[in-house]
Amino acid sequence: EISCGAVEAVRVQERRLSSGRILGSTDPNTTFAFYKFSLQWPPASCDSSLKCVGDIPAEFTIHGLWPQLSNDKGVPAYAKNKSCTTLTPTRADQLPVILQTGNLVQQLMQAWPDLKNTSSLKTSQTFWSNEWTKHGMCSDYGDKPLDYFKAAINLRNNFVQAFKLERGVSYKVEEIVKKVKAAVNGTPEITCRTKKGGMGAKILLELRLCYKKGNPTPQGIQDCKVSYSGVCKSTLDELTLL
Repeated sequence: EISCGAVEAVRVQERRLSSGRILGSTDPNTTFAFYKFSLQWPPASCDSSLKCVGDIPAEFTIHGLWPQLSNDKGVPAYAKNKSCTTLTPTRADQLPVILQTGNLVQQLMQAWPDLKNTSSLKTSQTFWSNEWTKHGMCSDYGDKPLDYFKAAINLRNNFVQAFKLERGVSYKVEEIVKKVKAAVNGTPEITCRTKKGGMGAKILLELRLCYKKGNPTPQGIQDCKVSYSGVCKSTLDELTLL
């Protein structure tokens, strides 16, 4: 149960920070170069060792919004390298109160559920906390988690409205890349995996988009550095949308 005192403390913090950075601004002393936004295709994620419980969404859901270095490697987590930012990041144990008072919980349950149990708020809260600890703390919005999570929700909702593929159909990697580019004006990274029991057949696992530092918005999209990853070895590889 969330205490009234904890809620008020978060509200005070939010008022204190309200005059700081806004979405689209950037901390000049963060060490990353751009964002990578990873969307997972739930039927493919659940066609693995992941034991999914509850309804499996038939839309892309968020895996994470990740600050990346210029070499396309992820920025080390704040706990391992506090030099990633000049900010004092919001602690992960404060997230439940912040997300509740910010009225984001229901939106996150739809856009960013933990596929291990899509009906469990506790399971998803752990997922959000892990992503915040590993990635969010070193983002532009390390002390403004509502902005971070709102940005991710906005990117996901914009994408699922703009981009559609037909389930059960096979596409070449280059076809998907072209369709994404036409829909959102940015070259994606397509992540493939081998279908479980599928005799080597490839499936679309994740679709990743890249955004300018300080501007994780649809207008801030940029081309990703690579167009495929995972088991795909060529843009001519064929994969199926489960």
